[in-house]
Amino acid sequence: MGATIYRDHASMPWPNGAGITYEVVRFPAEGEFQWRISLADIDNDCPFSVMPGVDRGIVLMEGQHMILANSDESIRVDELVAFNYPGEVAFDCTLPAGPAKDLNIMSRRAHFNSETVVLGPRSHKIDATADTHILVGLRGETTVEGQKLAYRDAAVITGIVDVVSTGTFAHICFCAV
Repeated sequence: MGATIYRDHASMPWPNGAGITYEVVRFPAEGEFQWRISLADIDNDCPFSVMPGVDRGIVLMEGQHMILANSDESIRVDELVAFNYPGEVAFDCTLPAGPAKDLNIMSRRAHFNSETVVLGPRSHKIDATADTHILVGLRGETTVEGQKLAYRDAAVITGIVDVVSTGTFAHICFCAV
């Protein structure tokens, strides 16, 4: 049982060039990812990248809400609520309340499924004995096996792990298909 903490994140352009993302952790570490977690600063209304074969998830970390729209639908994504969609879907992002920051979860559906849950302040016991489990600090402070996880920090956890949070954090599980 344990936790590996990730605090420093490499910046890179979005696949469509419309913004910058900060890669938190990925598998494998080199080459084409099978799953990936990143953070994005969204400063303006913009199109989201289309990523065929990739299931995507978003948790809005800062900003009251964003609107993801295309010719078929318009979806309001509220702060601290996980939203999932297939990467083939083209969305334009509108920021009615101004700039935003989000957590991005991506998995190649031929290899992995993912599930994201936003958890609140209290003590948690998380069973990470199977699959890959990652925690990301969203609000307040989260302690994972005695290590502090601040805003935008991530922890890859293994075993049965004690987590205490004074705020909120995302729990992401990647499961092999």
